[in-house]
Amino acid sequence: MKKIILSAILLVGCVAFVNAQEPAKAQTAATEQTATNEFKEVELSSLSETVQTAVKTLAGETLEATKVEFDAKAELTKVTLTNKENKSVKSVTLDKEGKELAAPAAK
Repeated sequence: MKKIILSAILLVGCVAFVNAQEPAKAQTAATEQTATNEFKEVELSSLSETVQTAVKTLAGETLEATKVEFDAKAELTKVTLTNKENKSVKSVTLDKEGKELAAPAAK
């Protein structure tokens, strides 16, 4: 009888733990999707000097900024850099001061 009661308590505890974790995942996905939709493609010259300098520094000699997008609401700049030699693509998000932000988690 003790084994049945302990098994039931363990099962209820596991179910409660799994259900407590689910809303956080849904909220994160909704936030990422909202942030992604606010970016508009702009010219690099229309951005602040600080951001322009940061993009040129990131690009260096081997990379080229192929796409620049700006989110006016969050004041973020997303830059797509392409390697001139092997055509690999790298995406970087910068804040209004030109500092690189951590990359979002892979979907």
